[in-house]
Amino acid sequence: MVATEVKASQRQRSSLTVASGAVGLSTVATRLAILVVMALLTRGAGTASAGYYGLATLSASLTAAALSLGFPTYLTRDVPAGLVSPAEVARIHWTRLGGLMIAAGVAFPLTAGLLPRAIGLGFFLFFGASLLEQWNETAWVLIRGTRSAWAEAVTNGCTGALLVTACAIDAGLRDGLSFADAAVFCVAAAVARSSAACLVVGVWRLGAGNAGFRLPVHVRRALPYFASDLLGLMYFRGDVFVLALFVAASHVGEYVSATAIVGPAVQVAASMSVGALAYAAPRAFTGGHTRDRRTIFEFFGVSGQAAAGLICLGLPVAVTILFGRAGHPILMLALILALFLAMRFANFGLSAILLARGRASSRLLVLVLSIAGNVALNLGLDGRFGAYGAAWATVLTELIVTGSLLWFVADRALTRAAAVKTASIAVIAGVMIGLLQGLVPEQVAPITGVLLLAASLASFLVQRRAPRPEHVPADAEGT
Repeated sequence: MVATEVKASQRQRSSLTVASGAVGLSTVATRLAILVVMALLTRGAGTASAGYYGLATLSASLTAAALSLGFPTYLTRDVPAGLVSPAEVARIHWTRLGGLMIAAGVAFPLTAGLLPRAIGLGFFLFFGASLLEQWNETAWVLIRGTRSAWAEAVTNGCTGALLVTACAIDAGLRDGLSFADAAVFCVAAAVARSSAACLVVGVWRLGAGNAGFRLPVHVRRALPYFASDLLGLMYFRGDVFVLALFVAASHVGEYVSATAIVGPAVQVAASMSVGALAYAAPRAFTGGHTRDRRTIFEFFGVSGQAAAGLICLGLPVAVTILFGRAGHPILMLALILALFLAMRFANFGLSAILLARGRASSRLLVLVLSIAGNVALNLGLDGRFGAYGAAWATVLTELIVTGSLLWFVADRALTRAAAVKTASIAVIAGVMIGLLQGLVPEQVAPITGVLLLAASLASFLVQRRAPRPEHVPADAEGT
C-alpha cells in the first residue's frame, strides 16, 4: 500500500465559511451562467434545442460519474488529511483526462449516427464541454479546505460571465442564439475554465518523479465513494419514476417543475458539503484531530433554514412569472419541498462529518436505507395523494437520512442538536398546514418563509453564544 503523509501548515487552515461557502459560491456562479445561456438558447433556437442541451449534459454527467470511480470525493477527504500527496493528485487528474477523452472519442460516432445532422455536432460539443467541467473536480481538491479556496469561485464566476457575454452578443448580432453557436461558446468556456484550474492550483507541473504512485491502490480506496455517488443519483431521481406509475404525465410535470425550483439550492448544498469535507478532514498539524462537529452541523442547519426561508418568500412571484396561471399546484408542491431543503442542508453537514471520519461504507448503507424508505413512502402515498404524496415522501425520507447518519456518527451532542433542528422544522410544517386550511398558498408562502428565517436567526445566535472546542479527536465518540 502506498500512503504518503503530507504535513499541512497552519496557513492552510481556513474557516468553515471559506472552505464550504467558496464551493457553494462556485456552484452558484456556474448555475447562474447556465440559466442565462439556457434562456438565450430557448429564445433563439426553441425549446427542442434546450432539451437536446439537457440530454447532452445529462449523458456527460453519467459518463463522467462512471469513469470518475469516486475520485473527487475521495481526494477531497484524503488530500486535506495528508493521506494523498499533490503529485499523486496530479497523476490521477491527468489519468482521468485520458479516460474522459476516450469516452468523447466513443461518443462522437454515436452522436453522428443516432442524431439528426443539424444537431449532432452541437450535441457532441455540449457533451465534451460538460466532461471537461467534471474533470476539473480533481484539480480543485488541492485548494479546497485552504485559504485559497476562493480561487475556484472566482475562476468559475469569471469564465461564466465571459460565456454569458459571448452568448448575449451573438444573440444580439444574429437575431438569436443558435444551438451550434451556444455549443461552441460552452466548449470555449470549458477549455478556459479547465486551463485556469490547472494553472491556479499548479497541477500542470506536478506528478513528475512520483515513482511510488500506484493507481489501483487509490481506485480501491475510492470505490466506496463511487458506490455512494451512484446510489445518490438513484435517491434523487427515483421518486419521479415511482410517481409516474400512479399519476398522469401532467402531474409528473408539475412535480418536476417544483423540484426544479429548489433543485439549484440542493446542488449548492451538495457543493458546500464538499468544502465541508475538506474542512472537516483530520489534519496532520492537529495530531489527527478533526474540526468541531457541532459547528459543521449548525453551519449547514442555519444555512438550510435561511435558504428555504428565502425561497418561500420569493415563491409567489417566481412561480407566477415562470408558470403563469398553471403555477398554483407547482407553488403548493414547492412550498412542501422547501421543508425538504432545510432538512437536506443539515443532512449534508452530517454526511460530511461521517465521510471525514473515513466512513464511506457507512454512508453507503445510509443511501441504501434512504432509497428503500423513499420507494416505500412513495408507493404508500403517491397512489392516494398524487404529486403531493411524492413531495411529502421526499420530506419524510430526510428523517430516515437524519436518523441513519446520526446512528453511524454516534455523537450525542449532534443527536441533541439534530433533534432540536428537526423539531423546529416540524413545528413550522404544522403551522404551514394549519394556515393552508384558511389561506391560499400565495399568502402562506411568505409567512412560512419568515418563520424559517426566524428559526435560522435563532439558531445562529445560539451557536454564536455556545462555547465549544476547536478540535475533536477523529475517533472520539460523543459525550
